[in-house]
Amino acid sequence: FNAKLKAFRSVFRGVRDTTFFLYRVMKLYA
Repeated sequence: FNAKLKAFRSVFRGVRDTTFFLYRVMKLYA
């Protein structure tokens, strides 16, 4: 269970980083 939770957190962090990256790119080219 602990490993599953850790994996979920790592995936969630990756998704958040990707969203933040896309947001910065859109602001850069806006």
